[in-house]
Amino acid sequence: MKNKTFELFFGTGGVGKTTISCARAIALCQQGQRVLLMTIDPAKRLKEVLGLNDQSSGEIIKLSSLPGFSPWSGSLDVLLMDPEKTIQKMSKSSLGSFDLAKNRIVKVLTKPNGGMNEILSLVELEEHFQSGNYDCVVLDTPPGAHFLDFLGSIDKMRKFFDSTFVEIFTSLGKKNTSNEKSSLFSKMVGTGVKKLLDQLEKVAGEKFVQDFLSALEVIYHSQAAFKKGLEIEKRLMDSSLSHWYLVTSTEQGKVKEALEMIRGATKKLNQKLDLVLNKSLSLLIEEWDPKDLRSLELKKSLLTREQNLLSFSKNYFEKSLSFPDVVSPSPLEHIKELSKHWNQYV
Repeated sequence: MKNKTFELFFGTGGVGKTTISCARAIALCQQGQRVLLMTIDPAKRLKEVLGLNDQSSGEIIKLSSLPGFSPWSGSLDVLLMDPEKTIQKMSKSSLGSFDLAKNRIVKVLTKPNGGMNEILSLVELEEHFQSGNYDCVVLDTPPGAHFLDFLGSIDKMRKFFDSTFVEIFTSLGKKNTSNEKSSLFSKMVGTGVKKLLDQLEKVAGEKFVQDFLSALEVIYHSQAAFKKGLEIEKRLMDSSLSHWYLVTSTEQGKVKEALEMIRGATKKLNQKLDLVLNKSLSLLIEEWDPKDLRSLELKKSLLTREQNLLSFSKNYFEKSLSFPDVVSPSPLEHIKELSKHWNQYV
């Protein structure tokens, strides 16, 4: 399994997606790769797995080793996606100030489930790809349907910056001919948007309208970064640059959910994916020697169910990788064992 520039993991909740992606990142570091491990899952399960704190969200964290692990020859950076900090950086870069990033509408939009998490993650992905600091970016995506939101965020961003918004952005970008500093609202007076804003003011009040316009200004002045984020699409869709892994387990419900996800994902990706079967029972029970008929039937049933799943997966996936269920209460022990298993696929 030679690594690619982007290694993306998705799946339903509870299948070990975060642990598997973390183990993959460490396995690559052990092979001497420079790796960025990034999560855009609002639950930030990665934070718990690696023992990180909330203050570290939105910032690059450098890990030279983990307790119980040998130091790796490569490098590992970790990024817990924080939409508010991303928009703050964009505001600082384009406006020289964080003030507008504290706008109440922007703050709502940049909450973990506020609607911009997936869009801003594309901006972060493109920025770190362009930095040249990494050989590989390992991405832990949101669980379930939120993963499809991540794929759809590219289309959302493209539609937002199409010609229907040119009038607003042009108005916001006009330079004043007088020396007096005019308000954002007065800049909109000459446009067809004024009627909408008048109605909005009647319903929500002048302060809300001012916040709304200030939010638009943040987006307007940061549009270059947003548009640059669109560049990541062709890289993520390029099979020579990206590995997409669907993580599931042998539980009946999880398999059904995974199949529903794969139908939605293949429509957008237009490429075959790889299956990661986590918590594989066959790797644990193949050497089990039952002493009674009931136990023998149980072993046969479990192995048959898993083998049928792997056989069925050939219709949908390029490759299937199986990982054992690790019996330990320690998340780090899970990562250690699973990273060893990743190295077996080298």
